[in-house]
Amino acid sequence: MKIRKILLLLVSMFFLCTLAAVATAERPEGTTEPPPVEWSYELGRGEGHFVQQTRDGGLILTGWVDSGQANTDVFLAKYDSAGRNLWLQTYQGYGYNDSHCVREISGGDYIVAAETKSKDAYDHDVYILRTDGKGNPLWETIFGGPSCDYAWNIQQLPDGNLIMAGGTESYGAGLYDVYLVKMDPEGNVLWEKTYGGAASDCGYSLLQLADGGFLIAGNAESYGNGNPDVYLLRTDAAGEQIWQKTYGGSGSDYGWFLLEAPDAGYAIAGEKEVTGEQGAYLVPYLLRVDAEGQLLGENTYGDGRAGSFYGGCRVADDYVFTGKIESAQGYDLYVVKTAADGSLIWEKTIPGKGAGSGYAVTPVRGGGLVVAGKKGLEGSTKNDILMLKLSGESVDNRGYMLSVGLALVIFVLMLAAFRLTQGKKERH
Repeated sequence: MKIRKILLLLVSMFFLCTLAAVATAERPEGTTEPPPVEWSYELGRGEGHFVQQTRDGGLILTGWVDSGQANTDVFLAKYDSAGRNLWLQTYQGYGYNDSHCVREISGGDYIVAAETKSKDAYDHDVYILRTDGKGNPLWETIFGGPSCDYAWNIQQLPDGNLIMAGGTESYGAGLYDVYLVKMDPEGNVLWEKTYGGAASDCGYSLLQLADGGFLIAGNAESYGNGNPDVYLLRTDAAGEQIWQKTYGGSGSDYGWFLLEAPDAGYAIAGEKEVTGEQGAYLVPYLLRVDAEGQLLGENTYGDGRAGSFYGGCRVADDYVFTGKIESAQGYDLYVVKTAADGSLIWEKTIPGKGAGSGYAVTPVRGGGLVVAGKKGLEGSTKNDILMLKLSGESVDNRGYMLSVGLALVIFVLMLAAFRLTQGKKERH
């Protein structure tokens, strides 16, 4: 009887070891097939520059829309989770207007970072507006100096105040400088800072840090190799500079979007100049740095075709980026998923006519990704606002399940053989 128990224990251990080996060796980590388009909507002449999922599961989209007479308006549009429009509001400023970022903030309001033509000149000014949950304006503020000033990114701080990053030609030390502005909840400027040297430097993407400081990514010509380099700047909570870094080669390199990495560093997406048979051109680019801005690695994408990354998001420990990629028709909207080390998981193009591009991407509840951008029109330099959803990724577990099933069959057969053998021994 004791020997029988030992043999049964050995058979059970063999089965468990086999199952563990199957689980680690056969179960797939993910799929390299890109997800299909679940839905896609074209929303009139213009461009969609930023999309975010709202607390109620819907979507908020902003950018610019053609208002006729050679002018454009900032638009703000709310959609349900299936992409059906709930409301649309436009905001006029002065003449030409464009929006680059929207955030849902406390109370269900929205804060929009935009630009508008200066009232008394050709130059542009910063245009910040706050709306209620239906897009009705609560207040708007326009500020800047005698030259061009831009707002590219905005966020609400834990204390309810607002922080905006962009670029200024009116203030600072050079042609353009990175522009960081803190405002109260009513849009009144609390302080403003500029960073950069004698040439052109600009900030496009902004992160709030755990210590209350800020990290800004953009481009710099004042430092580095003299051509535009990727620029990363860290400040304390009062906007005082702690350090700055530049990255890139001998050509032009641009940083358009900044993400926090899963390992406490950061990822910057943009475009990098390379040289091929047709000369120099830009390709989609990702660089990774540690918490102090030291370069960890860099990757390019698109198999040597011209293109760019403009926006991105985190999905668990992976990244998803969107931008454009060269095609026979011009440029197509481009979406890429990578691992944290930059290795390619999948890539997807959305074919179109002319100049298509993605500018922002966000994960949504229940799985999937929503992309905002533009769709080029055949035979035209104009384009339509585009918003689409990629379905949630599914992992093909058929091989895994087959292996588990086979292990179970082997276990049952071994157990039956063991009991049969024991039965014969007992009869003798």
